[in-house]
Amino acid sequence: MTATYSTADTAVPHIDIAIVGAGFGGLGAAIRLEQEGRSDFLIFERDTAVGGTWHVNTYPGAQCDIPSALYSFSFAPNPNWTRLYPLQPEIEQYLDDCTDRFGIRNRIRFGHEVLDATWDDERAQWVVRTSGGTWTSRILIGALGPFSEPATPAIAGLDSFSGSVFHSANWDHDYCVKGRRLAVIGTGASAVQFVPRLAPEAGHLTLFQRTPTWILPHPDRPISDSAKSVFEKFPPAQRAMRRMFDLFQEALVPGLIRHRSLLAPLTALGRAHLRRQVKDPILREKLTPSYAFGCKRPTFSNKFYPALCRKNVTVETTGIDAIVPEGIVTTDGTVHEVDAIVLGTGFTVAGHSGFRRIVGRGGTSLADTWPGGEMSSYRGTTVHGFPNFFMLLGPNSVVYTSQVVTIEAQVNYILAALRAMDSHAISALEVSRRAQTEFADHTDELLAGSVWNSGGCSSYYLSPSGRNVTYWPGSVRNFTRRMSTIELDHYHCRSAAAGVDPTLVTTKDLV
Repeated sequence: MTATYSTADTAVPHIDIAIVGAGFGGLGAAIRLEQEGRSDFLIFERDTAVGGTWHVNTYPGAQCDIPSALYSFSFAPNPNWTRLYPLQPEIEQYLDDCTDRFGIRNRIRFGHEVLDATWDDERAQWVVRTSGGTWTSRILIGALGPFSEPATPAIAGLDSFSGSVFHSANWDHDYCVKGRRLAVIGTGASAVQFVPRLAPEAGHLTLFQRTPTWILPHPDRPISDSAKSVFEKFPPAQRAMRRMFDLFQEALVPGLIRHRSLLAPLTALGRAHLRRQVKDPILREKLTPSYAFGCKRPTFSNKFYPALCRKNVTVETTGIDAIVPEGIVTTDGTVHEVDAIVLGTGFTVAGHSGFRRIVGRGGTSLADTWPGGEMSSYRGTTVHGFPNFFMLLGPNSVVYTSQVVTIEAQVNYILAALRAMDSHAISALEVSRRAQTEFADHTDELLAGSVWNSGGCSSYYLSPSGRNVTYWPGSVRNFTRRMSTIELDHYHCRSAAAGVDPTLVTTKDLV
């Protein structure tokens, strides 16, 4: 039965837990809550379907760079993946299937964009205002997703362009590229996937590159029917496959964090791949990264380099000065006339607009707490000043493997926190400033010599001050272990009952 919260002029429905976002994070949290018998929750999703980034990003060639066996929930393996590395439609379908399989669709409010969520300190609850109504909740889980807000480059005159402009995350499927003069800005993971699809159709394609990407041979291949049959009839086989990929990703961590020489074989592989596929020495020089392997996220492709070798493709490394109605002006004064501009410029991570909408104690938003993108948290999950708020894939929570692994560990941590709150009659749980600062300082110390921090590149991993705000400073085993307990002495606990003692609450029985 839904309770109500009365304001001065209206009654507002009350739920125990509000979840923002129906991507991997929001769905993963909802499913585990349901499995734990915590059914009094709602997911607020601004879009019309589940999937998050995998619903929105429908550009040609959209594909995950993590193996399908690893890019899925451990509690919901899919024996019917058709490829080793899944394409966007299949990932979206997987999440849609999970929504029905675990019976949570009726708890999703589609078309409900969260306008703001504000902490009511007097009542120890959140007031969640959406485009479809207002609710209050005891707990707020933020599953905004780091890749949910496309980044538009600040280029003078972009709005003056007379042709078509669209971001890879908002692909214009009605635009016919055949025979057109196309400009692509950016050479990140998305561009590496969609450029090979555009090049054969375009009259001419100009790729504007600021920084080249490390690219490795793509090991993707179809999964045979016989393999799918084995996975369905003998699930341990797929679990073993998942474990194998997990261990491979984990093996890279020492090289990324401490011993860069361990990355030498991958550096050599990337260079050999470039030499093998690009024979023109001038073009090859343009495409050779000058920073250490791993400083930016490397990607896989067997088609990107050949696409750039086509006669109708030009790689332009001169900087962009401005955009005019007829095209793009580079800093040497050249006007590149084009019919359409495709932005492969990634996403706004540190400055996500959602951070302005989550308002904690004293009317302070996450954006206020993290000025200029200087994000900080406790174990990537809780933030001082924001009681009863848990975030997924928060600052310094990402492990160098599947983000789904991170999400599951964080959800287990949240479940442990909820159990502790219930058993100790805690009405408000807030991480202490000291615990958060100590975690941040320790993280900074461990990551100082990492390839992400000192590999000679700039990336969304780092804040404007150069602090790594993305990665966990260790292995996934270390992360899972640290997230397997919640230490209440790291938190301020407000309780109706007197004498709440700091307690160690384990999540091992929740795995």
